[in-house]
Amino acid sequence: MFQTRFRRVSAFLWDVDGTIVDSREFAFDVYNDVLKQLGKRTFTSKEFRELFSSDYQVHLKRVGINSANEVDLLVNAWNARLATDRHRFKLYNGILNVLTYLHKRNYKMALVSSTSRSQLELYFELFGIDKFFSVTIAREDVDEQKPSAKPILRATWKLNVSPHGCVVIDDTEDGITAAKKLGSLTIGATWGFHNHRRIDNAQPDFIAETPKELHKIIVEKLKC
Repeated sequence: MFQTRFRRVSAFLWDVDGTIVDSREFAFDVYNDVLKQLGKRTFTSKEFRELFSSDYQVHLKRVGINSANEVDLLVNAWNARLATDRHRFKLYNGILNVLTYLHKRNYKMALVSSTSRSQLELYFELFGIDKFFSVTIAREDVDEQKPSAKPILRATWKLNVSPHGCVVIDDTEDGITAAKKLGSLTIGATWGFHNHRRIDNAQPDFIAETPKELHKIIVEKLKC
């Protein structure tokens, strides 16, 4: 563990979509395609960011996908596109440098995501990022999603660390809110699903506009 001016940091907990992997346009297109098929209103990219929630059920209601048949249509479309459009996913520029830096300094790290385990495994196959994480919490692993604290709490339990000694890095208001409930340090990333205003609403300890700035916060502010 390493002493910062705040506290001793023992682990870093990462969100995935919108923080490590750029999947926003993929999600935006799949949702809009399904809404078109259903004859419902579609959304601009800006509107999609405003409506997005880490809680899958909340997000579905916000965009107007309500019935079981509508959800099934979305799930089937999503899975089909995962098979054909995997080339659209990419790592954010500079994020690999941050992961490598922390890994070399022997920090414990976990992925805490509302994404399905099958999609996380696709990311592992595409980018090899699983080597950085000793714990992965997927949507199926908990019965509540962020802003519930349960996903983060489960990750800290599996890492055998206190939430108070963790830094949570997330691109959503929901993720920051969940981490703050547990007293974790928080860094909001503004390059993902939520914009600067929504991240700022959650009042994280730090806000990073780019992965390069995230790296700088970790080194210069947290002294990690």
